Amino acid sequence: MPNATWHDLYDAALVELDPKKLPDRVEGPTLSAEERDEIDDALRTLFTLIQRSVPCDRRIIVDNG
Repeated sequence: MPNATWHDLYDAALVELDPKKLPDRVEGPTLSAEERDEIDDALRTLFTLIQRSVPCDRRIIVDNG
């Protein structure tokens, strides 16, 4: 996928049905610093949403320090 964004690569990995091709989809090309930052932001947002959906007494505390 020439000039593919991380969004494109992510989508391709999600729909890949051939287990032999999946490692290439997951590893993919090297990402730029900006793309890594975008992914980090997306993961932090997802983690926050998951934490909000779990009752307080069942939450897992993560120390990123």
